[in-house]
Amino acid sequence: MLMKLALRNVRRSVRDYAVYFVTLALGVAVFYAFNAIGDSRVLFEAQEGAEGVFLASGASIFDILAQIMTYFSVVVAVVLGFLVLYANRFVVRARKKEFGTYLLLGMSPRQVSSVVLTETLIVGVLALVVGLGLGFLISQAIAFATAGLIGVAISDYHLLFSVRSAQLTLGCFALIFVVVALFNAIQISRCKLATLLSARSRSERMPVRNPLICLIVFVLSCLILAKAYSELNLDGLVYFGEHFRIATVLMLVGTLGLFWSASGFFILLIQRLRGVYFKGLAMFTMRQIATKVNTAFVSLWAVSVLLFFSIVVFSTGFSLASMFSDQLEENTQFDASIRASLMSLDTSDMEAVPAKQYGGDEEKAAAIEEVKAQREEIHSLWQASDGSTAAYMKSLIPDWDERVTGSAQVDTWLASDLTNKQLVDACGFTLAQIGSDENSSMADEGVQYVTLSQFNAARQLAGEKPIELAAGEYLVDNTVDKSAEYAKTLGQKGRAITVDGHTLTASGQVVSQSLQVSSMSCLIAVLVVPDELAAERFDAGDLPYLSELNVNLASDSKQQAMEDLLTEYGKSVPPREELAEAGWTYDSRPWPVSYYDTSEGIIADSMGLKLLLVYLALYIGFVFLMTTAAVLSVQQLSEVADSIPRYRLLAQLGCDRGMVLRSLRTQIGIYFGAPLLVAGCHSACAISLLYKNLLSIWGASAVAGTLAVGIALVIAVYAIYLVSTYLVARSAVVSGAGKGLLA
Repeated sequence: MLMKLALRNVRRSVRDYAVYFVTLALGVAVFYAFNAIGDSRVLFEAQEGAEGVFLASGASIFDILAQIMTYFSVVVAVVLGFLVLYANRFVVRARKKEFGTYLLLGMSPRQVSSVVLTETLIVGVLALVVGLGLGFLISQAIAFATAGLIGVAISDYHLLFSVRSAQLTLGCFALIFVVVALFNAIQISRCKLATLLSARSRSERMPVRNPLICLIVFVLSCLILAKAYSELNLDGLVYFGEHFRIATVLMLVGTLGLFWSASGFFILLIQRLRGVYFKGLAMFTMRQIATKVNTAFVSLWAVSVLLFFSIVVFSTGFSLASMFSDQLEENTQFDASIRASLMSLDTSDMEAVPAKQYGGDEEKAAAIEEVKAQREEIHSLWQASDGSTAAYMKSLIPDWDERVTGSAQVDTWLASDLTNKQLVDACGFTLAQIGSDENSSMADEGVQYVTLSQFNAARQLAGEKPIELAAGEYLVDNTVDKSAEYAKTLGQKGRAITVDGHTLTASGQVVSQSLQVSSMSCLIAVLVVPDELAAERFDAGDLPYLSELNVNLASDSKQQAMEDLLTEYGKSVPPREELAEAGWTYDSRPWPVSYYDTSEGIIADSMGLKLLLVYLALYIGFVFLMTTAAVLSVQQLSEVADSIPRYRLLAQLGCDRGMVLRSLRTQIGIYFGAPLLVAGCHSACAISLLYKNLLSIWGASAVAGTLAVGIALVIAVYAIYLVSTYLVARSAVVSGAGKGLLA
């Protein structure tokens, strides 16, 4: 009997359960789809073209993704649990009078609780089935999205169902169902019969605030937000310092004040527009909106902040992912780069450090002398090898020629008489315009330059044609988008500069040639100069700032080939005890090898980071977005339930169905649209600053596309909840006011 009653109630209350069902089904779908990512690696392990991406760390990428998704799923499960409870509250509240009638007809509280439990179970099982089905489809789409992100075509595709993810999802939501069922049973058992029967007649009445006070607060809130945007612009969302903290506080305060004052201000505004205020049910609609905002301005404030976070996470997550992968081809033209960090031999930095940090003047002097001795030793070894790192490595590794098919050394020097700030100022730019600032170390550093012969050797190793320069000329090599205009100005034909005592004239050539294996473009207007500049510095006992030996390897497995090569090198230069314990097979030194990067490792890491950023952005952003939309939906439906007597009165006064439902649509649209509009303004400010000060430095020009994706997802989820909310609210208004009246 109770089962029959529960089934009948579910059929009768389909629209009451709509928001609860949508929330539960979407939660299950998202939870399953993102926890199934780890199992999708089987689709890629045997794919042609995936070896270069996943050979070094392919399985680990998916394993790491699965682990991180599982960790985040704990937080997501808690959020979804509260969300499901929150949505379920509306269902129980909307049917309290019905439950009171059951008690009045002789049913015991336990029987009523059993009916509610059965209904919850029925809806929960249906939502689980629909959610798992939807999640299964989403997981297949994610597999193809993953293939697109890593540039691999899935030739042997087959449907993949993740048993692990399904078990995790079922276990998580079963626990949520138990909590919801207990919550419902306790809530109903504690309610008195009179409370249940009079539930519909109870509504919270709040007076509309003084319009003039609201106008003043509204204007102040707008000024506070303007100040927050200006403070944020000072830090640019790159440095989380004092300006960022002030901007955050001002944004929160300004947004709260905006929602607190919005109702009274807009009523004052609309009242002045007589043609609008006295048209149709505009007066009733505005009063309804004002009452809702008055009673829920704090939740609207919180929803707006969460929406802001969701939009920023969506858009910048995708943009950061693009930043780490868009220029991989350009930055991995060589198989590996062996780096010697010679900047560690610069004693000028040591001399600027207080002696007490060394333990005293004698200790500091001894440390400086030790570095100078090491510098002289390296200079002698380099001179004996005719300035060739490859020649020195070959002397230590007998089968070097069998392992290495080609090499090109690039030494980066810092000009001793021309700083970056001086050159940037001379070209009419600021350091901020090229991706730095006045307080960075780059400002006082010498301008970077490389020699023409080494530059051309690197180009030839990358398969490019060499470039010729006349005597006394230079060209500019720039790979960073943000400094492109500066590089163009610096490289204008005929511009004269003085570098290390040599007057050079620009050849008019500006190129974009990567000179090392790296994850991101990093060459900001590097000068390519005649060889004699470096030769004179070396003869005077100087060493370059950085020396990189780019190599192409004979083996197909570049990562393993480099590990084997450095292991062989380690036989002549064994690692110190602490390095050996950390797994190093060679001793890391300022020269010839401090560390190395391989194209294979860079690609694998970049692709893994790209997947991680994209999926975390989707996962977290989607859950936050779904949470905010569900909260808005439940609040709106609760307000509609409280306002049923008002709609009944409108119907009795002769308002037709179209007028009433038009008013309802306007209320719901404004209630959903206001937080989104405010969050959109905050997001536009934050995203524009992020792009200007961070993303554009590495050429993440796809931010417009990723922002469009974020906005589309926001609109899609919003639309689902808005339509569901309107359908449920319309049903409640029509049935509450009387179908005969609202004809």
